[in-house]
Amino acid sequence: MKFSILKKLILLTVALAVVMTACGDGDGDSAVDGPTIRLRGQDFSEAVTIAEVYGQYLLAKGYDVEILTPAGFRTEAIDGLRNDELDLIVDYIGGSLTALAPDAATSADPDAVVAIIGPAYEEIGATLLDYSPAVDGDAFVVRGDSPATTISDVASLGYVFGASAQCFERPQCYLGYTDPAVYGITFAETVTVEFGPLLGEALAAGEVDAVVWNTTAPQITEQGFKVLEDDQGLHPAQNIAPIISTELLDAYGDQLRNDLNELSAMITTADLLAWNTETDIAKRESDDVATEWLEAKSLN
Repeated sequence: MKFSILKKLILLTVALAVVMTACGDGDGDSAVDGPTIRLRGQDFSEAVTIAEVYGQYLLAKGYDVEILTPAGFRTEAIDGLRNDELDLIVDYIGGSLTALAPDAATSADPDAVVAIIGPAYEEIGATLLDYSPAVDGDAFVVRGDSPATTISDVASLGYVFGASAQCFERPQCYLGYTDPAVYGITFAETVTVEFGPLLGEALAAGEVDAVVWNTTAPQITEQGFKVLEDDQGLHPAQNIAPIISTELLDAYGDQLRNDLNELSAMITTADLLAWNTETDIAKRESDDVATEWLEAKSLN
């Protein structure tokens, strides 16, 4: 009788140990075998927060992740993949289209954009994963008292135009606004402004009359600016999407692909706007904003 009770206690202890091992401790300590995933955000607040969200999420899943200091913009991010300096980036698909296939027709349909950039990423040894429903599009922004409602209206207004240095090199930005075959706008003057809140400051101060910003910039609503209609269809779809080294993805198999696609599906445009409000208006750090969002979604 005593032996039977002792035997049952031993079996119960073993069973509990098995269950605890399978479940893990919930703190992301259950490691996933595979190489380190090097991730770096582009050097503006929204991209930094996005990188933190993806990086912290993967860490919580048990992957070995190195979240590098934000640096550069899209060109540097893609070069990082190409040169094996990075394993994972998160970009806006329309921006990738401009970088990888600048002569391709633009489209507001994300699937049409993906059909072009997917193979282009494959050529540099990377894999484009599922795009998110979260969109941060290009915004042609003017002050609230502007008579313009469409970008075409600006052609007759003699506006001073402000944008980041990258915009002046892009067919879907300044080159398209001034191209006679698209908008054909002749601006009175152009001013290079660092991408981010400084664009809104320059617009509010009257230093420029129009800027190209992102649709999820919270200052647009806060300061009473308005986004003009892209009536000639110049701007492409700008859903966010992770792009990962194909070699690294193959090392992990379907688990990493599925985990990243699961996260991307959960991020919304409203989330991007909320994150930017926290970082750009409330001046909070991106890593803290990311942690708070992941905790609210029970993802870390």
